[in-house]
Amino acid sequence: MLSKEKKERLTFLFILFIIFYFLLIYRLYNIQVIQSNKFEEIAQQEHLTSFSIEGERGNIYDRNLKKLVVNVDVQSLFAIPPKIKNPQEAALKISLILNLETKEVLDKLNQKRPFVWIKRKLNETEVEEIKKLNLEGLDFLKESKRFYPQKYLASNLMGFVGIDNQGLEGLESFFDQELKGLPGLVVLERDASGGEIPLSIKELNTHRDGNSIVLTIDEVIQYITEEALDKAFQKYKAKAGVAIVVEPKTGEVLAIAVRPSYDPNYFNKYALDSWKDLAITNTYEPGSTFKIVTIATALEEGVVKLDDQFYCKGWINYNGHIFHDIHQHGSQNLTDIVKNSCNVGIIQVGIRLEKKVFETSIRRFGFGTLTEINLPGEANGLIRSSKDWSKISLASISIGQEISITPIQLIMAVSAIANRGTLMKPLIVKEILDSNQNSVKVFKPKPVRQVVSVETALTMTKILEQVVINGTGMEAKLDEYQVAGKTGTGQIFDFATGKYSNSAYTSLFVGYVPAENPKISILILLDQPKGSYYGGTVAAPVFKEIASKVLPYLSIPPNQ
Repeated sequence: MLSKEKKERLTFLFILFIIFYFLLIYRLYNIQVIQSNKFEEIAQQEHLTSFSIEGERGNIYDRNLKKLVVNVDVQSLFAIPPKIKNPQEAALKISLILNLETKEVLDKLNQKRPFVWIKRKLNETEVEEIKKLNLEGLDFLKESKRFYPQKYLASNLMGFVGIDNQGLEGLESFFDQELKGLPGLVVLERDASGGEIPLSIKELNTHRDGNSIVLTIDEVIQYITEEALDKAFQKYKAKAGVAIVVEPKTGEVLAIAVRPSYDPNYFNKYALDSWKDLAITNTYEPGSTFKIVTIATALEEGVVKLDDQFYCKGWINYNGHIFHDIHQHGSQNLTDIVKNSCNVGIIQVGIRLEKKVFETSIRRFGFGTLTEINLPGEANGLIRSSKDWSKISLASISIGQEISITPIQLIMAVSAIANRGTLMKPLIVKEILDSNQNSVKVFKPKPVRQVVSVETALTMTKILEQVVINGTGMEAKLDEYQVAGKTGTGQIFDFATGKYSNSAYTSLFVGYVPAENPKISILILLDQPKGSYYGGTVAAPVFKEIASKVLPYLSIPPNQ
């Protein structure tokens, strides 16, 4: 028989066992029932890795729905660090193929994380070479990459995106919110050692693709414009070049060409200056093209008539400053002084205007303020208040000096003359479409204001026709269409000397065609061409080449 003492010990141990048993039962119940959701979440976190994938970016189309910017599928390389057996060796091999720093790759492979990007958006060669390594712990995910199939065509207008498809320049930047998609959540399931479980990559939250934009740009007209500008840019070894084609009645921009340009597929291989859209970001003195504004203002204000006579002896003294002309033109009427681009005659007209009246008219034409074109980085230009003008400013501004403008401002101002006096807002985007090609928003032509009367605009057209028929713009003449336009040769101000340069010029021509019922306005600007520099010999022929191809393309009938 057991002693009393032994019975008490056994009873005590039994009671402890019962207590322990019920504690164990309670613990299991607590884990499996009461806190089951919590531990299930912890378990999932241990073998699930999540990250976001951007929705596909919207396309960019020309006005006829030709694709100018699209997306292509590419592979992005990621690693599961716990599965990399020899990080040092793997980092060396990977870095050689992907042109990365070995230390950068090694740091990623040594991270205590279940997922790290090694490099995003590899090219096909890189993908094949990485696959040949057959390294455990490396894998690929499909992503979307921006692709510019036309390469240089309209590249300064289109801009480009960064590695995460965020818009950085041009239209890509301005319409980034519309173009970019909403991200989706991707889940990667892995085993206890950190390895990927086959077929375990899935999208938990579906991404949403971005909207597309339809431009006013016409791909064919853009190509014609770029080809003509590029030939002149190369021929005259110019510092820069701009060509713009606009539909004057609606303000729709049909082409914007810029030189130098770049291939946005490889934008980081080019100088930062080549990314600029000089048509809106850079300012220039307009030279004699600004005489259009001077004469139109004088006609509108009634201070001059067509039959008024002006005498040019080759120079004029205005408030103690001598303004020179290229030739001694003698006696001329109003049309003659514009046709011959006579500085002396234009100054005689300009000084008839009140300073404040002239300044107001200049601003009404849109100079000194943004056109509000839907592009980033637009410059205001510089128009000083008339109360800050010097004693010779009235004369200087009359011939296009002491003022800076952007090419887009100038083409819109001249288009206002072409469309009988109405300044239009430049239109670059026609429509926004969703991912199912349904219209989200339509952009319509927007008149800004009437800058001159219909009578003044028609009179100016008649004057500008003579510039091309037998004036300084004869190189812009077309056989089957009547052209109205104006040449310009702007001296570039040298801030180092405080004087206008005798060797650096801007060559311009701006005009519209057919003159009586204009369908297109065209601006040509070549900055600091070498050799010849007159707008009539450098820029006017570029206008002619573009117009002679665009008009038949648009099925514009010749003059009867």
